[in-house]
Amino acid sequence: MTCLPTANDKRLTTSAQKSYNIRVNSPMPSRPATGSNHQHRHSIYSAEATGLLLMAVLLLILTIIRYWRYIPWSAR
Repeated sequence: MTCLPTANDKRLTTSAQKSYNIRVNSPMPSRPATGSNHQHRHSIYSAEATGLLLMAVLLLILTIIRYWRYIPWSAR
């Protein structure tokens, strides 16, 4: 077996490994950031947070209604 360096990888590989890995695409370089620092956030994130807050408030209201007579309101 002979060890040959590949174009993308500088490690030494055998010819069998080279033929196996020939179909693997090299990773794409990341795109540089644009001039604006503001990144777009999808509206679903705010809708999800709003829904969670509404469920928490509803749960609190239902709990207070259910246990209203057992809460010692005169306790300090």
